[in-house]
Amino acid sequence: MKASNPIFFLIIIALWNLSCEREIPTFPTINYVPCDDINVVADPNIVTDFECQSNVIIENIEVVRNPLETGINTSRFVGKYLDGIAADDALTFNFSGIDLSTNGVFKMIIKSSVAAEVKVILSGGSSDPIEAITVLNGENTWAVYEFNFSNEDSGDYSMVRIFFNEGITSDGTDLFYLDNLVFDVSVFAPDPCEGVTEDPSVINDFDCQENYEFGTPDEPVVEKIPNPDPSGSNTSTFVGSYIDNGQEPFDALIIEFGQPIDLSLTPQFSIQVWAPMQGNIIAKLEGGTAIERSVQVQNVREWQQHTFDFSDALNAGNTTLVLFFNAGATNGTTEDVYYIDDLKFINIPDPCEGVVPDLSIISDFECQQNVMLGLDPMVDAAPVVDNPEMDPQNSSVSVGQYTDDGTDRFDALIINFEDPIDLSVNSVFNIKVYSERQMPLTAKLEGGTPVELSTTVDVINEWKNYTFDFGGAIGNGNTQLTIFFNAGQADGTTTDIYYIDDLRFTSQECPVEQLDCSTVMTDLSIINDFDCQQNMQIGLTAQSVPVVANPNISCENRSPNVGEYIANGTEAFDALITDFGTAIDLSVENQLQLKILTERAVPLVAKIEGGTQPFETPPITIDTVGEWATYTFDLSPGAGNGNTTLVLFFNFAQADGTTTDLYYLDDIRFVAP
Repeated sequence: MKASNPIFFLIIIALWNLSCEREIPTFPTINYVPCDDINVVADPNIVTDFECQSNVIIENIEVVRNPLETGINTSRFVGKYLDGIAADDALTFNFSGIDLSTNGVFKMIIKSSVAAEVKVILSGGSSDPIEAITVLNGENTWAVYEFNFSNEDSGDYSMVRIFFNEGITSDGTDLFYLDNLVFDVSVFAPDPCEGVTEDPSVINDFDCQENYEFGTPDEPVVEKIPNPDPSGSNTSTFVGSYIDNGQEPFDALIIEFGQPIDLSLTPQFSIQVWAPMQGNIIAKLEGGTAIERSVQVQNVREWQQHTFDFSDALNAGNTTLVLFFNAGATNGTTEDVYYIDDLKFINIPDPCEGVVPDLSIISDFECQQNVMLGLDPMVDAAPVVDNPEMDPQNSSVSVGQYTDDGTDRFDALIINFEDPIDLSVNSVFNIKVYSERQMPLTAKLEGGTPVELSTTVDVINEWKNYTFDFGGAIGNGNTQLTIFFNAGQADGTTTDIYYIDDLRFTSQECPVEQLDCSTVMTDLSIINDFDCQQNMQIGLTAQSVPVVANPNISCENRSPNVGEYIANGTEAFDALITDFGTAIDLSVENQLQLKILTERAVPLVAKIEGGTQPFETPPITIDTVGEWATYTFDLSPGAGNGNTTLVLFFNFAQADGTTTDLYYLDDIRFVAP
């Protein structure tokens, strides 16, 4: 037998391919352009921002997407420059009309891992060339660099040359990203600090309050530099640059005042820090009775304000402030750079300043102490103390401490309002209690027609909120609230201690929602809420899911009306079908959400169909019975398929129900992920 001819088979395959009509999918190309704004007014002082202010095209610079859209530079496009191997390689461009009298500072934002010396030379006019030099930090993050030509304000120049490591040959791989090249306002503009009065509480803000020098002008311990990241909590023009030996666990910046630090009015030390790494910052007062405080740096490479409270060292006689950066650690380098600013002593702000009294609150023992506790105006029946156990139920710093005579069955905390207590809106009395014993607790309204309610303190050594609903006492004219701890019992001591907090009147918990549909604007993301947003009929007929009164108004669902759906639980795939009549838009809001109230824990599936490709979600379980619960289905995998119908399978694929399985539905809607 002869061997098969491979050429013959190739021809057959080619003919087969040509004979078949095959649709090759095409996808849109994502294009980005540096600037699509056609109405940009050129700023004559901007050389280029590589976007809408590209006023000068600089040779040898490639416009690229920003490789690090964070910090001080979130531009989408920047310039990319690869320095040549020659010692005199430079970026050169003409920029006529440079007015150094008003805009004498040439600025650039640069990102590079090369710690290069950068020189800018102005030339090309009738004046002799001038130059300015700075050094890049080499940290490969965006930073602002300035070249000050303000003292040449009468010069004539038309050309700019920028050298990176002039005089040094390289291998041609030194990469620099540039952005926002601009001639900015001269530093010899009107003095921004003119008329500023010295504030001795400020150690140094590196702007107008430089009241303490770090080191000497010739050997500064902290160097004043332009703010490398004017953003967030610190947009100051200048800041301090401090180099810390990160391999010495307690290398420190020491500030010696030469006399005891006056903390009488300003007991807190505050500092802005831009840290290159996470770590512990310690502020320590020395020279008298030493005291130290610490904070943890969480967010690196961004400005954060840190405050250290030295209010318990008012008369300690300390004369020195010591700052430890990344204290106790040795995971840094010998030249870790920390930027610092606004070192000052401040007063403790009044946390209650500006707080508007809320008269529904009797006392929270902090900013809302609106009614005196006890009948003796000279004696505080529940003095303010520190919270003995800050927990999720009560994280307040301050609470009240009530001492009860536990041998007297009717000893009580009495609160006299003088006027009738208005219960028309807020009729529920709340009190948080921290107790070491379980006990009966009674609240009684008196002074009009008395009403007394009781509960049990059933949690010990933890905070719990207890409520008393006095809705039945509205209009009774009562003026006094009496609280009995260990009510009716005499088995305690004469000094039983109870901690209390947040005594207040609130409204009834989660009353039915009051709706005025005439003022509600249509929200088409809501399919049907059976109240004001009935934008789509649920089911194939109006009788599929009729509107009924909410059988269980609760905090989970306060709606007055809901939908009632009766499923045939003996049919494994009986379903509730809703036809939208058009393709369901799942481009943004692609999560189906609905509330369900049922007495059965059953599987539930959502499906969309009627388009080119149906999609069915994995089953979820209705796991809450007897109460309203919210369930969500992710329909995003079915987006764009043109499906027009939503199908809900209750008790999916099961036939163990009845012909009248009952489900209440509400707030059926699409939401974004």
